[in-house]
Amino acid sequence: MYMHFGFYVLCSCCIVCISRCQNTCTNEACEPPFEKLTNASSCYYINRDLVGGDEAFARCINIGGYLANFETLEEAMLMKQNLKEMNSGLHFFVGGRNINRRQPGGDWRWIKNGAMTKMSYFAFGGGEPDGIDSQPQDCMYNFCAHEDCKPPFHKFANNCYYISRDIVGADEAFARCINIGGYLANFETLEEAMLMEQKLRKMNSGLHFFVGGRNINRRKPGGGWRWIKNGTRTKMTYFAFGNNQPDVSDSQPQDCMFFSALEHYIFHDVYCYNYNGGYICEK
Repeated sequence: MYMHFGFYVLCSCCIVCISRCQNTCTNEACEPPFEKLTNASSCYYINRDLVGGDEAFARCINIGGYLANFETLEEAMLMKQNLKEMNSGLHFFVGGRNINRRQPGGDWRWIKNGAMTKMSYFAFGGGEPDGIDSQPQDCMYNFCAHEDCKPPFHKFANNCYYISRDIVGADEAFARCINIGGYLANFETLEEAMLMEQKLRKMNSGLHFFVGGRNINRRKPGGGWRWIKNGTRTKMTYFAFGNNQPDVSDSQPQDCMFFSALEHYIFHDVYCYNYNGGYICEK
């Protein structure tokens, strides 16, 4: 299956170890950016740049490799396990190409250095491959999302989140989450909030991240905070704001909320209309 918007690239190159690891074949035999994966005998480079299938093909060649060939089921299963452990929820292009759209299911080959090797096993997903003349899906990728989290969301702490570093205002963040089938993230328990706080600290991006908390009462000292999700409002049941926060009032209508990079990703209230930051969607 091949779609035209950007996916991620998985390149493979046998720089020293062609296909099976010999006695002298160690991780050091893989020249950067390639590296050896646990229990695998080839050198791989997993690249997260967003590109199309043809550019992925060209990029691998430009660094002395080729889009990864998995000529045995064992090789494919080892990479599948590695991608599952990465838990990225992303697509990764590999070196399989269909050479016959008129044959039911296609005729799939591994492409390497001008040579074509027929695929000797079947490891496609349900209903795949489904390319035909009218739907020329001639490229192949590995898809490794959690079964409950569809891209761009990924699994974290038993929920599906999308953390975007695009710099936008609070209202646009709210709209963007809705447009991808989610909502600005609700952290209805302190445990959920603390886990995300730790994740953002490790990311160390220096960005604030909008979340789905809104104040509904400026005249109440500290405000009346609710989590907004699909038209419902849930009262916040714990306090996790930073120093002197929240300080919303009629004269300071800071009715939106983000994880503040200025205070190690503790919640701050913020004006909805003149602050920008990243945002976290949930689904």
